[in-house]
Amino acid sequence: MNDHGQLREALHRCLSKGLTFAAFRRPDQPVEIWAQRTPDLEFIDGGLMLELNEAFLIAPFDLSSDRVPFIRSDVQLLFGELGPDIALLNACEGSTGPNEAVPRSTEESIFQDAVESAVSAIACGAMQKVVLSRTLNTPLAGSHLPDLYINAMHEHPDAFVALAHTPLHGTWIGASPEHLVFEEEDRVRVDALAGTLPIGIAPTEPHAWSEKERNEQMLVTESVLDTFLHLEFKEVIARGPTVVHAGQVAHLRTFIHADLDDRMLGDLVLALHPTPAVCGSPKAAAKTFIAAHEQHDRALYAGFWGPWSPDGFTELFVNIRCMRVFEGEAVLYVGAGIVADSDPKAEWDETEQKAQTWLRAIAALK
Repeated sequence: MNDHGQLREALHRCLSKGLTFAAFRRPDQPVEIWAQRTPDLEFIDGGLMLELNEAFLIAPFDLSSDRVPFIRSDVQLLFGELGPDIALLNACEGSTGPNEAVPRSTEESIFQDAVESAVSAIACGAMQKVVLSRTLNTPLAGSHLPDLYINAMHEHPDAFVALAHTPLHGTWIGASPEHLVFEEEDRVRVDALAGTLPIGIAPTEPHAWSEKERNEQMLVTESVLDTFLHLEFKEVIARGPTVVHAGQVAHLRTFIHADLDDRMLGDLVLALHPTPAVCGSPKAAAKTFIAAHEQHDRALYAGFWGPWSPDGFTELFVNIRCMRVFEGEAVLYVGAGIVADSDPKAEWDETEQKAQTWLRAIAALK
């Protein structure tokens, strides 16, 4: 059986048995599957995260710092040149997922009304930016998930492509272009990613982007820098912005680097989340506005996920370009950053472009 055949079979076993697991492919790395032998999800206090090693963090948008959920790596499969022994999954016990109603697609009028309210709140000085999201339902057979995951890896070589299931969150798949943190040998990097244009019209040089898009990206960059300064990091360096492609859209991205020294990586993660790229600025005002104007629970959308390994390296990604899979259908989550001169119709169109990442992939399966 070739490597993709093994991966397809392993994903099928994980999904059909309802295992608590995460399959993930970091950019330029082979696919890994970390699965638990027992299904119950575990949590850790954010202040104790340094004691956690080789676990897959799977945090929601609304995260309590004393209850950070993670998937254990009881079974580790690495799909490199030599295929792993997927029979190890047979020792894992699964469970049924949560029995929840399927969220319905957000109506265009409701989303645009929320954008208008956000622009008014920004004009009154209540906040500088807020990210509003919406949901979009599409048919998807669960049996297609392994192939959808494999195809996504090829379509998005520079993205973090993940597929995970827990008894608390259900089944999620995503292809994120945005690091929350990358840490190796006490050197940490954060992505400040914001500003969105369709690839067909996005300038190749950052200075050629509109003032609106550049200001949106600057707000995110400044917020990340403020977080580093508040935590008293030293030797903080910002590089960018540059233009990066992600599916059908392009973004502006700035890399921010610093030495970790004796600071706790968990403190930085919890201070950053949720970033202005997925929430807004100031954070508290934006979160309050989101809670009042979004009709759906974001759940894992705009949270973060990825392998946590302080003894090696940690690579966490913001969970965007994602969807939750129910029986026979999927719910896509897409959002747009709203600033002072945002246009409701243009913001809706931006979310339409972002949704194409998965809609085209799903259509290609048929």
